[in-house]
Amino acid sequence: MKNYIKSILLFSCILFLHNSIYAQKNRHVDLSKALKIGADFVPPTKVKLMRGKDKTIDWEALQDKVVLLDFFSTSCGTCIQIMPHLQELEQKHPDKFKVIVVTAHDKVTLEKFFKNNKYLKEHQVNLPVIYEDSYFHSVFPHSSEPHEVLLYQGKVQAITGSGSIDENNILKLYTDKTIALPLKDDYGRGNLVSQIHDSNRVIKAGAIFSGYQDGVPYQAWTFKKDSLTGLFKSSIYNTSLYSALLSLTARAQIKDSKYIPRMDRVQWKVKDSTKYHNFENKTDKWLVDHAISYERYDIKEKTDSLQARLILADFLSFYGLKAYEGKKKMNCLVLESCPVVPYSGTLINPMKYNSTATFAIFTDISLKFPPLIDHVNKAIPIEIGKYDTLHELNLQLAAYGMNAKIKLEEINILVIEEINE
Repeated sequence: MKNYIKSILLFSCILFLHNSIYAQKNRHVDLSKALKIGADFVPPTKVKLMRGKDKTIDWEALQDKVVLLDFFSTSCGTCIQIMPHLQELEQKHPDKFKVIVVTAHDKVTLEKFFKNNKYLKEHQVNLPVIYEDSYFHSVFPHSSEPHEVLLYQGKVQAITGSGSIDENNILKLYTDKTIALPLKDDYGRGNLVSQIHDSNRVIKAGAIFSGYQDGVPYQAWTFKKDSLTGLFKSSIYNTSLYSALLSLTARAQIKDSKYIPRMDRVQWKVKDSTKYHNFENKTDKWLVDHAISYERYDIKEKTDSLQARLILADFLSFYGLKAYEGKKKMNCLVLESCPVVPYSGTLINPMKYNSTATFAIFTDISLKFPPLIDHVNKAIPIEIGKYDTLHELNLQLAAYGMNAKIKLEEINILVIEEINE
């Protein structure tokens, strides 16, 4: 959940730049082997194990403990962030809870990763890791990490997200022998029409709003022809209302705005903003209580921008809202021209940008600085390496005749207002 807003900003950023999104090609996954909640768990006969205190895993001895299979990747920031929390839970309840990290990475890659990761070293994380795994990935298939599986007394008790792994849920499962947690199914499909039980009703066109859909992955707006109905289907699943409004506003190209309405560029004129977005990064229960899902069926195909405006109108009407641009004075990171000063350092993990506008938007996504205002506005190629401070960034920007300073400016913001009738 902590990277949720960044992923939404990145999605909107790509839309603003009018670039295509090239997603990783879907690899074929054999879902016939997948274990469901309530299924008997048959452990593998052998695993490759590193780290932790045990040289082997005694699955039989773990029957009376809640076992967490924590699927992990070195590129998953949330996976890394939650590891100390998981270890603390295990250390607090060693007789009730056991954490086992599972990954497809090889041993050499993992040894290098754990040796160099300062965060995990500072927190002295030393959880057992099953590496080069294929068995667990086959019975618990997924396309994103973290992916959490809870086992207890020989059965699969939950397949869920990291936000559901807390002390209360672990102890409840241990005591009650069962638990109902939000299902994480990366291959699930949303279908709100199927929830309409009137068999005589035929959906020819229209919109359907719903709440959280268990077992359906988060999905920003997609628009394509539905093979079952022959209609053009727009769908959004398990997102916050704020995220839906943000992405729809971007796709609708309202006033051709060229900025990312990150959270500090949103003004809330509402009674309770907490139902619009998970501000405090609470557990997955927030999604269950507040997430929204939506489908719209149209007879004719329309352009993306026109379709987005229609859907946005559905949302504003249904929830009694107005969304529009406003102005606000606030501290900004202002990009200005300056004399060229060649950069004498070495670029670390450099990224290339095709213009200052592109650089400005991706810098906004990092949330390292206040919103960036581009007063240079040049279509020139830029290459910027890793930096931790504004001074380090400016040393690199100077090579292109640019400098960034924090100044007070009046900028465009997104206003979300509830209509009082």
